[in-house]
Amino acid sequence: MKYKIETNFNNNYNKYQCTIIFVNKKYNNPTNIYNNIINEQINKYKFIKKKYNIHKIKSNINKNQDIFLIEYNKKKLKYNILKILITKSLKIIKKKKYKNIIFLINNLNDKKLNWKLFNIIHITENLIYKYLTFKTKKKKILNKNIYFETDKINILKYKKIINNSKIISSGINKTKNLCNTPPNICNSNYILNKTYKYIIGKNTKISYLNEKKMKKLSMNAYLSVNKASSNEIKMIKIKYNNNKNKKPLILIGKGLTFDSGGLSIKSSLNMHEMKYDMSGAAVVWGIMYIINKLKLKLNIIGILCCAENMINHNSTRPGDVIKSLSGKTIEIINTDAEGRLVLCDTLTYIKKYNPSTVITIATLTGACLIALGNNISGLISNNNKLAKKLIKSGKKTKDIIWQLPLYKKYNKYLQSNIADIKNCSNSNYAGTITSACFLNFFTEKYKWAHIDIAGTAWNKNGATGRTVYLIIKFITKYIKKNK
Repeated sequence: MKYKIETNFNNNYNKYQCTIIFVNKKYNNPTNIYNNIINEQINKYKFIKKKYNIHKIKSNINKNQDIFLIEYNKKKLKYNILKILITKSLKIIKKKKYKNIIFLINNLNDKKLNWKLFNIIHITENLIYKYLTFKTKKKKILNKNIYFETDKINILKYKKIINNSKIISSGINKTKNLCNTPPNICNSNYILNKTYKYIIGKNTKISYLNEKKMKKLSMNAYLSVNKASSNEIKMIKIKYNNNKNKKPLILIGKGLTFDSGGLSIKSSLNMHEMKYDMSGAAVVWGIMYIINKLKLKLNIIGILCCAENMINHNSTRPGDVIKSLSGKTIEIINTDAEGRLVLCDTLTYIKKYNPSTVITIATLTGACLIALGNNISGLISNNNKLAKKLIKSGKKTKDIIWQLPLYKKYNKYLQSNIADIKNCSNSNYAGTITSACFLNFFTEKYKWAHIDIAGTAWNKNGATGRTVYLIIKFITKYIKKNK
């Protein structure tokens, strides 16, 4: 979609084949030549019988133009209502070959009009997204000129809102593309190449650790996960520094480009979905893409922990003991609890940056899906203020996260007879909490929060891009506080 501004609708109305107006009881827009006909139709249809209605009306000014009144019976146009109205609008747009469509939104004259404009674009881009890379017969992607009416006073503000919304939507869609890419193509090098291609800027530096460098550092927990893979291991670092006087915020994403479970092999049922085990890294990648494009004023490091958990004669075995970068020894109970091994060495590694805050994002535990379902992500943190800020950002972006306790008494489930700790519990109890307890052994030096997206990273339609917008919202608040 192409999004533009219209500042002179009364003189340019003839170029539009479709006009879409959201109305609630009465229509009040002093700049619009359609006021009389719209209010006449509102009275005629006796609005507010249903929650949402669509009324097509005839223009007495331009016979070639379709006008659609989309009514809603709520006092406030909240996000969930707006999403329903945009869905209805897209159905209208798809049916006919409209080239230029205009949304008349000045009648939504309230303090949150900027937010509504932003979300109209954000919702639209999410609804029309399709991953068609490997389709030989490609479906047409909806591509229209969408205009928004405004006055000349607000034109610069509206242009900025449209630009920001397009960048964030683009970052989310690129995140989805990365997640949806098949695992025979999307490996560590593929992600690295995409990083070099799309995340470019004077404030951005990209580097990586390969197997040789990791061995030199003794990142043995991380390395143990990739032992049976023919694909190279990479820990990709994206440093963006546009505020050199501040400690960095660090985002870490789990990037298992495929997870077979290792010798603790997964069931064949839905194993093809394990290409999504790199969703945490893809989310961090998308966030760094957006930050770079928006040129936000902060110091941030995004780390993509890329690896592949496969099976061969070199596979890590249940019962093996590994010495991590921190010096702690880990007894491997289950090779399918591999994400925490990748993350624990990374959490130790990033201490050298003296971070202000660290957030890990990962498809870490199936237990989170069992506990919270596929609409809510899990959150665990060693800092309640940080957790509350993330929860608030989730509410603002309608990407709900739910805090679970970092219950240290559950550390007993990770006690090992032969090593410092085990990589998972022998029981099925509190799997998400015990995984966070494991990671917490490596986060003693800084504020840390972990978001488990095992239930929300994908659905039947593919990748969702969940938590990208949430973290961007969190970061905008973080910047204001850390000026």
